[in-house]
Amino acid sequence: MEEIMTDKGLETHVRGTTLFLDDLDKPHNLLCGFVFPSPVAHGIIHEIDITEALQCPGVHAILSAKDIPGVNSMGPVAEDEPVLAAGKVEYAGQAVLLVAADNRACAKKAMEKVKIRIEALPPVLDPQVAFESRDFLFNPLHMERGDTGSGFASADHTVEGKLEIGGQEHFYLETQGSLALPLPDGSLRITSGTQDPTANQLAVAKVLNIEASKVEVTVHVIGGGFGGKETQSTWCAVWSALLATACNRPVRMVLDRREDMVFTGKRHPAVVYYKAGYTNEGLLTAYSSRFLFDCGYCSDLSYAILERCMLHLDNAYYIPAIQSDIYPCKTNKASNTALRGFGAPQAIAVIEHIMEEVAAALELDPALVRQRNFYAKKGRNVTPYGQVVKENVLEAILNQLLTSSDYEKRKQAAADFNRINKFTKRGLALVPVKFGISYTTTFLNQGAALVNLYKDGSMTIHQGGVEMGQGLYDKMKTVASREFGLKKEAIRIYPVNTMVIPNTSATAASTGSDLNGHAIKKAIDRLKKRLNDFIVTTYNIPLRSIVWENSLVYDKNKPDIKYPLHDLVQKAHRAQISLSEQAFYKTPGIFFDKATCKGKPFYYYVTGMALTEVEVNMLTGAFRIVRTDILHDVGDSLDWAIDKGQIAGAFVQGMGWVTLEELIHNNRGILLTSGPDTYKIPGIADIPEDFRIHPFPGNPFKGGILGSRAIGEPPLIYGLSVWLAIKNALSAYAGRPVILDIPATKERIVMCASAYGKLV
Repeated sequence: MEEIMTDKGLETHVRGTTLFLDDLDKPHNLLCGFVFPSPVAHGIIHEIDITEALQCPGVHAILSAKDIPGVNSMGPVAEDEPVLAAGKVEYAGQAVLLVAADNRACAKKAMEKVKIRIEALPPVLDPQVAFESRDFLFNPLHMERGDTGSGFASADHTVEGKLEIGGQEHFYLETQGSLALPLPDGSLRITSGTQDPTANQLAVAKVLNIEASKVEVTVHVIGGGFGGKETQSTWCAVWSALLATACNRPVRMVLDRREDMVFTGKRHPAVVYYKAGYTNEGLLTAYSSRFLFDCGYCSDLSYAILERCMLHLDNAYYIPAIQSDIYPCKTNKASNTALRGFGAPQAIAVIEHIMEEVAAALELDPALVRQRNFYAKKGRNVTPYGQVVKENVLEAILNQLLTSSDYEKRKQAAADFNRINKFTKRGLALVPVKFGISYTTTFLNQGAALVNLYKDGSMTIHQGGVEMGQGLYDKMKTVASREFGLKKEAIRIYPVNTMVIPNTSATAASTGSDLNGHAIKKAIDRLKKRLNDFIVTTYNIPLRSIVWENSLVYDKNKPDIKYPLHDLVQKAHRAQISLSEQAFYKTPGIFFDKATCKGKPFYYYVTGMALTEVEVNMLTGAFRIVRTDILHDVGDSLDWAIDKGQIAGAFVQGMGWVTLEELIHNNRGILLTSGPDTYKIPGIADIPEDFRIHPFPGNPFKGGILGSRAIGEPPLIYGLSVWLAIKNALSAYAGRPVILDIPATKERIVMCASAYGKLV
């Protein structure tokens, strides 16, 4: 059996002994924080009476917007996200009051005594309605290249239509939470379940009207994030800090599952109108689109999400003429936010849908149509935003995958199966990905590290990346171990702390290993240089002959004589040589003009491909994934076992988004799918029966940390292959191409089969 866990630091996850926020020891006098949410999606607050609630046993404080000492705003970009509702409410679940009590039971009893009078207003729940009334959170985004009018005129054919794309709940296993501890000097120590400790720090300081230096944020491992704990983790940090300050006692606030799902935002749903022109050979000549994004009630990270959508409209394909308008529609729902892929999955879903439509109309193999449209090395290698696509291995990946997956043989077998089965059909679909790595807001591409070497030869590392189950700490140990020649068990990665590593960027955008790994490598290289000079004089080893390996130092020309690292470190310490080093890293050579949508926003692209085969029952909508083959370019992987797990997990999460997971609000704006009983995420029975994941070999990235490429977000795109395979199975049943919105739930599959065929 293949070994999956490669480091002893991961054993606590396997054994279930990892301490998450709610497992940590309780400080003395700890209180429980609780939120009173708005019961309506849109309304005017006329009166709040907390008199009776304050009399409840165990209640220590109830706070409203008027009790905030600083600014009533915690928006990460725009000042349109209140800490607590003041005067109006804009979604069902918006925080109105905060309560500190001895426990949740006391807090809930107090909340039942709150008297609130809200004049309900009609909620806007459909982005189409918001679009028609021009109700946008910020100015729409626009991108174009070439002349789409000429492109459509020169096309032999056109295809156009509408695609509805649903949202997605993060469903991290550990819900949002924070613990705030007031200190005697008036400062605060926050333990937060966040992907962005600096955002927590700055928001708490702003809301409390104190300096950021008085707010210390520490992050232990968190139980999943997927983007949901990037900005919206700030809420619990701010809420617990407000209550802790008011009571001068520690306050822990951890949302339960229903609260988490009702309060927080999701992946952005979208309604998309598209048109594409193409030749008889299947070559795209023009593509235009209009995206209506459901952003929720405030901005959050929507601008950056829509921007990344815009930068991935092309996916893996060169399109000579392209034009798109992307609208940030305001609705009375929780503010939608970052979720793995960050706007790119919605964009890629549309262009991949178009590729299938083109292939079906021309009766060409979809793999061939994709291949003909791939970015090429010359003439067809510049994106609509002006970045050159370098190190392009898309065609090589395609050729290898078609061979290793027995594509032609399986395609014929599926056709044979479909001829003899009336209500059960099979479909295959192939999806490539070209995913840009870097924050599109350029200044965020930075990281820092502090490396300390101890006299016994062990090492501690402080860096800005948050461990959330993705194996970041293990990869950072790998970087340090390889660079310093130190055994991994002698290296400890400390929890992220804003007092040690300040001004961190969020662990997001698949940049965690790159930014923090480069900073660690830079610090270690400086430390080694200092010690190398000492080795030359102390051990009489020529500089170019020094080898650091397995916690030993030796002359490569005299390998029999080895010096323990702890001996070297002790001697260096006595010689008054610093054994600590700090380093800062920024991603080189990237720039992006948001006004013109031109530049080089990405340091590099991650590419790969997935082929999925499904079998669908047209009468019930049930489907099974017969087989999935994935070929993914990880460069020189820092740890293939971790990367393989990330690819598998991302695929399943993507598959869940496009098939099983459906967010349903009633006409009053109440989220009905607010728990695992009503919101279906993939289970073990939903994964491919035959699941083959392989690295694309021989393509290290010279600018990556030790030749590696990012892994977190790009593989989620592979989940689209399940949706398109189901669509192709439905087309086989109907005898013509079908339109299948996302998610392709059982109900939607049956309705589609009924609409396009005859279920008799």
